[in-house]
Amino acid sequence: LFREKIRNFCLSLSRSFFMLKNMFLKGIYAGKPAIFQLIVLLLLILAGAVFSSLIAMGLFYMIYGLHADITLYPDMMRLLQLISALGTFLFPALALAWLCSSHPKEYLSIGKMPKGRILLLTLLSIFLLTPSISLTGILNKQMELPSFMEPIENWMRAQEETAEQLTLKLLAGEGIITLFFNLIVIAVTAGVTEEFLFRGALQRVIGKWTRNHHIIIWSAAILFSAFHMQFFGFLPRMLLGAYFGYLLYWTRNIWIPVFAHFVNNAFAVISMSDASLKDNEFITGDISTQNLLPYTIVAIVALFFFVRCCQKLKIIRSSIIKKQF
Repeated sequence: LFREKIRNFCLSLSRSFFMLKNMFLKGIYAGKPAIFQLIVLLLLILAGAVFSSLIAMGLFYMIYGLHADITLYPDMMRLLQLISALGTFLFPALALAWLCSSHPKEYLSIGKMPKGRILLLTLLSIFLLTPSISLTGILNKQMELPSFMEPIENWMRAQEETAEQLTLKLLAGEGIITLFFNLIVIAVTAGVTEEFLFRGALQRVIGKWTRNHHIIIWSAAILFSAFHMQFFGFLPRMLLGAYFGYLLYWTRNIWIPVFAHFVNNAFAVISMSDASLKDNEFITGDISTQNLLPYTIVAIVALFFFVRCCQKLKIIRSSIIKKQF
């Protein structure tokens, strides 16, 4: 009887060890349906957001005290933004790739760093797309909800104003050092973390529902734009997200949409940090009525070259992929 108890205890211990070991194995949820993986991703985002917020705010209160106003410290805002982006976006993407695939790098489409010609075409395509994005932004700002939805519209406008004020405070300061850290936080960090989550992880999960890449890309783009909670910039951000998604689909390399995202954000940071640029309507995209027609013509011409640029980008990358095989 004693031997039987010992044997059962050992079997129970080995089963517990095996279950514990499985928790840390790659690809443990690889065969799970899309809805299961989506729930896992949402839980990871929630956990990452809460944990990173606790770390960030805990650090801030330790340094400045419990009654300090964070908006008075732009440097700390940048640090907290960095921590939050890593916890909310990058951690969930990496964790999901580890849990849902035995090849996490392939899951997130992490390839070799792209060559200069591809990066140059990507850079050019972003600048060619910018006028059209600005026009959709102007259109989006004209949005008015029905009168019975006025409270919702007021809330949306309040969210927009709050986001704009926080952005201005985040960009506060002068000099190369401030510009450098703004580029690190708003361009580099946002480009990497958001693309890993929305294009790398989310598009992969949606891809388990459907093989139609247009549905996959536009679904992720809509969620990407909605996540920012800036509804009067919803359309331009959605279009950018869709373009980033197509870049990933065409190239099968996450670093290319990351670079495109970086270029877009870096252009915004530089234009808002320079006094002569942030008052230029052609840079900010707040086009006046008298310049709207010529700007629209420029946008149409630029869009034509943008399409040609994307075609070359697809051809070049396709040839590289064929060489690899």
